[in-house]
Amino acid sequence: MKLLLHYHTSLSSFNIPFSLFAGGLGYAMNVNTFSGYMTGFFLSLLSGGFLLSVFFYELRYASRYYFYYNKGYSKTWLVGVSYLLNVGLWGVYQFIKYIGPW
Repeated sequence: MKLLLHYHTSLSSFNIPFSLFAGGLGYAMNVNTFSGYMTGFFLSLLSGGFLLSVFFYELRYASRYYFYYNKGYSKTWLVGVSYLLNVGLWGVYQFIKYIGPW
């Protein structure tokens, strides 16, 4: 599990800043609301930002996949688990948004 979290944080090191920028664009386009910011952030976190982070990880750290593979994790498994962790973050946000008074 520790290796899966290491891979996820490696991907997030690019995905989070890109998603924060996309959230800022969502904030500017959606009449300056926090909901617009979070929508842009999570849309990027789950789509374009995630795909770009996987692509840049592949370019920069392609040799690290051998290490994960030797520990029993395939590339598909690593990407899938990382994506599911992002979906879990989105689910937590949706739950908080649902129960919150705002």
